[in-house]
Amino acid sequence: MTKIAQISDLHLLEDPAGIRWDLNPQALFDEVLALALAQKPDALLLTGDLVHDESTAGYQRLAEQAKACGLPVLAIPGNHDDPAKIREFFGDALLELSDVTVIGLDTHIQGSDCGFLGFEQLARLEQLLTSSEQNCLIVLHHPPLKVGSEWIDELGMADVENLQEILEKHRDKVSAVLSGHVHQEFTGSWAGIPVLTCPSSNRQFLPRAKEFETDSLAAGFRLLNCGDEPFTSQVMRIS
Repeated sequence: MTKIAQISDLHLLEDPAGIRWDLNPQALFDEVLALALAQKPDALLLTGDLVHDESTAGYQRLAEQAKACGLPVLAIPGNHDDPAKIREFFGDALLELSDVTVIGLDTHIQGSDCGFLGFEQLARLEQLLTSSEQNCLIVLHHPPLKVGSEWIDELGMADVENLQEILEKHRDKVSAVLSGHVHQEFTGSWAGIPVLTCPSSNRQFLPRAKEFETDSLAAGFRLLNCGDEPFTSQVMRIS
């Protein structure tokens, strides 16, 4: 059994003592990461909006913190990220683990909060799914379906139909699609595949809200168990 911890929407700043939304993103991430590591995961997924101000110092600090965990790490960009810096500090978004292959996708559009994949990434996904000999998790920042929060759903992904076509073709190999972006826990089904979102390690957004509204729930992460049996997952939050 392989355990995977997904942490999302960190919104770190260049200054580790910096404040945003009346919170210290670094301090909250430290707490969430400590809780995640206490579960003894085999890998760590960082699913976008990692460094809100896109500072080199912020990404370098995060990369050093992740390396110190001693785990395989996959990181993808969100709409509040610099994809080039994430590739520089974290490398290719692909993990070959003992029970599952994790494929990371980049939905970042420069200057937009919406998402888009494009031909090159879709072709890469098709090739990886075709060649994989084990089940896969698809990881991207923007969820491919509506989560029921009107203002968030307006900031979705443009080319979901192209992604859906590929996933339907390889449905037997895809265990789940994991995303961030929405700052809340959500479970749905799309293209016959489970879709799971992750709480933020920062501020939470109120589910089913028409306009931007925050939630009082604590920061958290998602823990997944992957193996021969159907995978299971749970959301865990700091006290």
